[in-house]
This record gives sequence, C-alpha cells and structure tokens, in this order.
Amino acid sequence: MKKSTKIISGILALSLVSSYAMPVLAAEKEEVIYVMADADGSVNSVYAVNSFDGGNITDYGDYTDVKLLNIDGTITQNGDEITFSSSDPGKVYYQGTLKNTEIPWSISIKYFLDGEELSAEDVAGKSGALEIKISITENEKCSTDFYENYALQCSFTLDTELCSNISADGATVANVGSKKQITYTVLPDKGLERSIFADVTDFEMAEGSINGIKMSLDLDIDNEEIDEKITDLTDGAKELDDGAKELYDGTVELNDGVSDLNEGIQKLRDGIAEAQEGLSELNNKSSELVDGSAEVKSALIKIQTSLTGVSANSDKLDRLASASAQIKSGIDELYGGIVQLNKSLNYESYKAAMSANGLDIDTLKAGNEQAISQLTAQITELKTQLAKIEKVPQYAEEAAKLKAQIEQLESTLTLLTGNNAALGGTETYLNSVSQASAQLESGAKELKAKYAEFDKAITGLTASLSEMLVNMSELSSGINTLVSEYAKLDRGIGEYTDGVKKLTDGFAEISDGAKELAEGGSELSKGAKELMDGAAEMHNGTSELRSETAKIDDTFGDDLSGMLDSMSDDDYEVRSFVSEKNTEVDSVQFVIKTEAVKIPEAIKADTEPEQELTFWQKLLSLFGLM
Repeated sequence: MKKSTKIISGILALSLVSSYAMPVLAAEKEEVIYVMADADGSVNSVYAVNSFDGGNITDYGDYTDVKLLNIDGTITQNGDEITFSSSDPGKVYYQGTLKNTEIPWSISIKYFLDGEELSAEDVAGKSGALEIKISITENEKCSTDFYENYALQCSFTLDTELCSNISADGATVANVGSKKQITYTVLPDKGLERSIFADVTDFEMAEGSINGIKMSLDLDIDNEEIDEKITDLTDGAKELDDGAKELYDGTVELNDGVSDLNEGIQKLRDGIAEAQEGLSELNNKSSELVDGSAEVKSALIKIQTSLTGVSANSDKLDRLASASAQIKSGIDELYGGIVQLNKSLNYESYKAAMSANGLDIDTLKAGNEQAISQLTAQITELKTQLAKIEKVPQYAEEAAKLKAQIEQLESTLTLLTGNNAALGGTETYLNSVSQASAQLESGAKELKAKYAEFDKAITGLTASLSEMLVNMSELSSGINTLVSEYAKLDRGIGEYTDGVKKLTDGFAEISDGAKELAEGGSELSKGAKELMDGAAEMHNGTSELRSETAKIDDTFGDDLSGMLDSMSDDDYEVRSFVSEKNTEVDSVQFVIKTEAVKIPEAIKADTEPEQELTFWQKLLSLFGLM
C-alpha cells in the first residue's frame, strides 16, 4: 500500500526578496529585522521594522529610539512598551533601534591576498590572488529557535571588470550584467564554511546581502517506490558480495596456479642451462674437428706433391689410415651426439620433461584459458554491480574500491594472456630450433656416410699401395682425385662447425628468453598475490555492505519520515525576535547587509539643506542607499 508523507509549509522565497524593498505581508504583526554589518561581518546596528493593520497599538521591544515611518502622529515609549494609534485603513510601520545587537548567527568574512590576511580597508584597491573566507555559525548568545528553524540566502556580487577567474564551490553563480552574483543557501541548523576565489585588480566589492526566513518544504514522498529501490539495493549488495566471494576463491586458485607455473619455469631454465652447456662443449670440440681435417688435407697435399718418382712408404700410409680412422670415429661420435641432442631439442621433449617434473604444459595453458574466461566473466559481472551502486552517494567508497579491483582483474587478464603467448612463443621457437637441429643431424649423417666411403677408400688405397709398388702414375692420379674430393669434405666440415656455433648462439637467446619468462612469472606471481589480497579486502567490504544494507529496509523509512518531519515542523509557532511579550506575531524576517569594500575617497562636506524624507526614502536611508 502506498504511503505518502505530506509536508505543508511556506516556500523558501528569500531569493526573490529585494533587500531594498519592504515585503508585502499580511498579519496582525510582522517583524523585519535589519542588520547593518561591517565588511568583515561584525554587527554595527540592528533595526526592527514592525507593521500592523492599524488601530490602537501596543507593542514591546528594548529600543534606544523609535519612530513612525509612514504616518504622522505620536509614538510613546515607556520602558519596553511602545504605544501609538492609527486611523488609516492601510498598514502602519514603525522602526525601533535595538539596544542588543546580538543576532542568531555569527558572521565572519576574512580577506586573503596572495595568502596574506588583510582587513577590508587594506584589501580595497589591491591586486592579486584573492580569497574571501565566509564563515556562518550559531551565535550561542541568542536563542537557538531562529538558528534551528530559519534558512539563509547569502549573496555577494563581484565586478568582472575588477575580478576574473572567479570560483566558488557550493554556490550558485549567476551573471547580472557585467557582474557575477554568488549565492549560497544555508539550511536551518546548519552553518556555512566557504571560500570565494578570484584574481583581482584594484579590488572593490559591493555590499553583501544575507536574508533569513522560516523554511518549510512541501513534499510528497512515495514510500513504496523508496522501498522498491531499497530492495534493489539490498539484492544488489547480496549479488555483489556473492560475486566478490567467487572472485576471491578464483584469485586463490589463480595464485596457486601461478606458483606452480613459476616452479615449472624454473625447471625449464635449469633444463635450458644444461642443454646450453652441452652445446657449448660440442662447439668447443668443433675446433678439434676443423684442425684434424686441416691436418688430413695437408697430409694429402704433401703426398700429392711428393708422390711422383717416390716409392710408397708403408709407415706414412699407416699414419694416413690411422688419422682417417680417428676422423671417422670423431665424426661417428659427433653424429651420435647430434642425434641425442636433436631428440631433446623439440617442444614435445620439453613438455615431457616439464610433465616429469610435475608441470603439464597443456593443462597449464588450458588453465590459463579457463582463468582468462572466468576473469572476463567476473569483470563483466563486477562492472554490472558497479553500475548499480556507483550513483548511490553513500556507497561511493565501495564503488571506488570496486573500480580498483576491476582494474587489477584487467591487469591480471593481460598477464595471463601474455603468459599463454609466451608459452606459444616457446613452442614455436623450440620447434624452429628442432627443425634446424634436424637439418644439422641430416648434414652430419651425410658427412658420416661420405666419410665412411672416404675412409673405406683410404683403407683400400693403403692396401693397394702395400701390394703395389709400381704404376705410381695411377696412384698419383688417385691421390689427386682424393685431394680434390677432400677439399669439398673440408668445406663441409667448416659449414657444419659454423652451424654448431649458430645453434649455440641461438640457444643463448633461448636462455635469455627463459630468464625474461621467469621475471614475467615473478611479476605475475606478485600481481596474483596483490589481486588475491585486494579481492579479500573487497570481499570484507562487500560483506560489511551486505550486512549493513540488510538492516536498511527496517530503519530507512522511519529515519526518512523523522528527518522530513523535523524539517516541516508544522506545529512551529512564530515568535517575536525583539520581545517575548509580543505574542501575536505572524512572521519574522531577517535582512543583513554587509558594508561594501571600497577604495577610500575624500570626504565632502554636505552643504545641501536637509529635506523632509518620504517613508521609502527613510527606509533606503536606513541602509545608506541615499
């Protein structure tokens, strides 16, 4: 069932009241309290203008003097009792100057130029960065009735020809011709602490205006709609808390997975280091192979050059066969090492090694992809929850935390995506190295086969030479062919050793990549830990939010009704400001004027004869406007 709370009151209309004109009010008695203050807010004098419907009037007030404003006649003051009579049909006004200048509000206006506090007199005509600090608090020397029930509208005007870069937080700033009118509204039982900032040249400021009137509101509150919004809020808090719990559980799993990943990365680094060490040793032995081949080539050339006319020497032939056998053995060993290296230099071997050490690469990648999917879903959910609470002012802090958690999740998502990319890059690189190693193995195999044929030829040659000591020309021709073919073999050996060196250098890059992968894993671990801690903190906050919002449905409606009832105060009885003896009072209004800040001018003697003033002229004169 819809419940409406109706608050009937007057409208805050002091913004529409001119400080220069008498308001048209209808009552048995109405009071307008005029306060003249210095430019710093200190009160100089207080006047009361009282209005009646006419007849024989008795009023009360502690005045230093009184006078009728719009009728001729006699007004009598006997202590605090004021009496006069009027037969005019319209309103009758009289003015009294109050002895007590205390008003319900303490007003302070301070001026700071370039950070230095100056008096209103000293700041007039100055230039620089100006701050005007305005403070309005309760005056404890007065009854709290007016402070607690009356609202204020404070207006200050700056000339834009003298002031620029004007700013005033919490104020309404309006253009009035070439001037800026800065207006603050102060609710009942509230003070004001604000500053106006401007860059000024030859600074002057017109008088300020502060008007006070009894404030009430006329509101129609739909409690059913509020209840629906509260339900939405509590449901959203529950969903947010459940999501935060799921997020925290996910970050715990992620943190554990990242720890396992870092262990696997370390094992990968160790394996790469061992492989690199083996390649370095193989590369170091390449020089021995090159040197041995050079010796064989040199020996063949010597045989070639000295064979003509020289009989074969069995000792030299034996040394040649022995050297060839050693080379063949070295090539066989080299080929075996390359075959073994090729078996371990591929991605499947890497995965098998990681699996043997407790880390399944495929499971890790699948886990990363699942985590990426879950994080993406969680981020979407959190953004949905953020949209529900970010416009609720009382949950601004939770919304800010939620935004920070979303940013952390997005950073973690980037790290996981990069981690999968790094694993993919490792697979690509290892497969590429494996292909190069396979080519190297193929070349070594061919080298082994060709050298086997060559060694066979050497063996056959030495056997033939042992049996044949004649026909040296045919032997010389064979040696020439052998020298020519061995030159090709020697070049092949050089190309092979160059390939081994390149492979060794490439593996150094793999080692560097593994190091960077380890550093990235460390950063990922740190980020996962921070994310887990942040998720825990957010879950604590959402749990508290859930707990607090669970109670709001029972208390918010009563609190709202109580607050609005206190603002309406339909039973409030207007009381006189000037005297408690005045019981028939319809309204009391305050008009406070602060003195203008002006550059001093020479005082000129007033030689004009005094003229009789009208009521309105007297009223304007009261405020120094004539």
